[in-house]
Amino acid sequence: MINKAPKGSINLALGELGFPFPRLLANYASSILQDANPCYTANAGMIELREKIAEKYYRAQSDTICICNGAEESLYIALQVLINSGDIVAIPDPDYPAYTSLTKLAGAKIIRPPFLKGFTEIDLDLWDKMLEGTKILLLSNPSNPSGFCFDQAQFESLAKILNRRGIILIVDEIYSDLYIHMPYRLEYKLVDRIIVINGLSKSHLMSGWRIGWLYADKEFISAATKLKQYISTCSSWLSQKLAYFAVDQQQIPDEIRQNLNINQRLVQSILQDYNLHIPTNGPYIMFQVHDSLSAAEEYLQKGVITAPGISFGARTKDWIRINIGLQDSILQSALKRLI
Repeated sequence: MINKAPKGSINLALGELGFPFPRLLANYASSILQDANPCYTANAGMIELREKIAEKYYRAQSDTICICNGAEESLYIALQVLINSGDIVAIPDPDYPAYTSLTKLAGAKIIRPPFLKGFTEIDLDLWDKMLEGTKILLLSNPSNPSGFCFDQAQFESLAKILNRRGIILIVDEIYSDLYIHMPYRLEYKLVDRIIVINGLSKSHLMSGWRIGWLYADKEFISAATKLKQYISTCSSWLSQKLAYFAVDQQQIPDEIRQNLNINQRLVQSILQDYNLHIPTNGPYIMFQVHDSLSAAEEYLQKGVITAPGISFGARTKDWIRINIGLQDSILQSALKRLI
């Protein structure tokens, strides 16, 4: 889609927020380079950064954290550590397309337990049956593309299923700080075997700095760190230094959430004739079409790049996903082209 886009097209398809990089972070990054000596860090990341992330996000010790080059490398490492050829991995339908690709690269088979119509409910009895023989359940929470978040009752029920079947839960929480109304925060201790992925690409507009991490028990982190060593040695010294400062700057995700709230209302006003799916979590909105691939081609000719729902699974084949995490003037221009 991007390669075929006409000149001057507006991209609403990517999962990268289009708000300006915070001047506060730019100034700090510049200041720490004065008289600096950038070098390799420990394979798992700077100990001070691991300590801060472990305490701030998980009330845990530093040996439960491995710093990676974004959430995507975190996920790649996790799957490569865990999967043997022929293992079964469950990925909900719909969910982030890279999950299926990375799972196939690791040599696993895939099943797709579905979200129900409306993307707000799941049939856990059906999931329980489908999960028989599965090694890993991999999902995003909030979900990409639907913004679905587990509530307490759903997660408690899911945890019982996973524990009874001995299934590992890998949960990608990269969008956890992007919400209109704060969702239920998953109680990790309910799941016997859990790996959490997160990072600063979305919450702090640091996608180009490539800082993500794995949170898990220390035995898994030890294995993940060994693999990390041979993939990329360590994450960037400068990025880790900036991340140590950035995680304390709560005003950045606060401002992003305010902008997303404004942009949600903008979408509702301009696309009022569409059947919209507007979640309270994440930077995405979906609207219904007859066929997502052909609709995306049509919008492309109008100078707007969108994400066809079929990319995320069969359940969203008649939906288009758009990223509303842009400056409002650019978003407004793109939306007017759609109609």
